[in-house]
Amino acid sequence: MKRAVWMSVLVLALACVVPVSASTFMAMSRGELVAQSDAIVEGVVLKTSSHWTRSGRLIVTEAHVQVTDLVAGEAPSIVVVRTAGGEVGGYAVEAHGFPKLVAGERVFLFLHDVEGGVSEVTGYRLGQYRVVRDKAGVAIAVPTLEPGVRLLTPDGAEAPRPAAMKLEALKGSVRREAERVARPTK
Repeated sequence: MKRAVWMSVLVLALACVVPVSASTFMAMSRGELVAQSDAIVEGVVLKTSSHWTRSGRLIVTEAHVQVTDLVAGEAPSIVVVRTAGGEVGGYAVEAHGFPKLVAGERVFLFLHDVEGGVSEVTGYRLGQYRVVRDKAGVAIAVPTLEPGVRLLTPDGAEAPRPAAMKLEALKGSVRREAERVARPTK
């Protein structure tokens, strides 16, 4: 009996210290991201603000993004992008796997319209890239998917994670895919 109690205590202690994967999402191909997006844009995050939803159960953040290149679809020159999570009045909600947008950041986003001129990022963080410059000054699109997030294929297998790539190569790939699915391109 004592052995069973000690084993239970050991299992419970290990469960408390072993890290657990933050979130699991279905993987989406670039073609699926394009097909499910109303607009694909490159832009700069101008500002962000967080607030409680009408139900008072969730904090969301809205970012105003200045579109610098409308790669495919249709969008105004400034898009409002809503995502789960944020901080209001000392309360914080961290939504693993959901996009996080930071003022001043250059981004590449796959967007779908949700309501009243507000968009969300298609595919959660799969549809969000940060744009940075490498040592040679070349713009690179860097996926924002967190290390703890798991991606699965429809049959439940682990899916490959997106990789960083030259921004112009990503834009070219998106434009070709948008033409294939009859999405307007620039």
